[in-house]
Amino acid sequence: MSLLGATAGIYVLFTGHHALGTTSEIPWGVLISTYVFFVVSSTGLCLVSSLGHVFGFKTFDPIAKRAIFFALVTLLIGFGVIATELERPFRLALMAVISPNFSAPIWWMGALYGLYMVLISAELFFLIKEDHRRARIVGAIGVIAAIAAHSNLGAVFGLLHARPFWYGPLMPIYFIASALVCGAAILMLIVYFTDYFGNNKQLRDENQNLLQSLGKLLALFVGIVIFFTIWKIIVGIS
Repeated sequence: MSLLGATAGIYVLFTGHHALGTTSEIPWGVLISTYVFFVVSSTGLCLVSSLGHVFGFKTFDPIAKRAIFFALVTLLIGFGVIATELERPFRLALMAVISPNFSAPIWWMGALYGLYMVLISAELFFLIKEDHRRARIVGAIGVIAAIAAHSNLGAVFGLLHARPFWYGPLMPIYFIASALVCGAAILMLIVYFTDYFGNNKQLRDENQNLLQSLGKLLALFVGIVIFFTIWKIIVGIS
């Protein structure tokens, strides 16, 4: 499956994303939604894991290293997907540096996510080294960068006048709420499957409270997203 995926990615990279059915009238396709899913997951993993080593909720401390590791992995996957979709990613990287357009939300999205990637890489390094003081400082800055980058991603959609259903000033908040849903859900899966395969299919005692807390957070975040979704639909059909 990995070989097939890599082959398809290389093919699209050299032939253009039109291979996936996009046109001048429909410029965004499945790769955009795939990119959004992975960066949403990365942001959510970072935000939820920060409850432990950044904000002092000790229940979440055991998951910090794995959460930040997966936050970095999902972000890099997202970058790989968007690079494939852009058709000329190396030209984009060059022009973004030598000719930046500060009025473009997409430029800010790239810049902020680049900063976010550096910060969570440093945070993971300090967590592995058990340097919790520096990990807390870098993690706090990383949370700010994650919120800024992801809310800006929401603004990329929220500023699209041509797509009324997505247009609106609340889209950045909606994207943050969606990120928290993904982060809590993925961490629940990580905790469960880690113990399932590594502890004779039984949940470790120290992870009982962690899993319950993640479940409560997930329920809260899902409720917030449902609230936003209902009102978005009501406004859309009115």
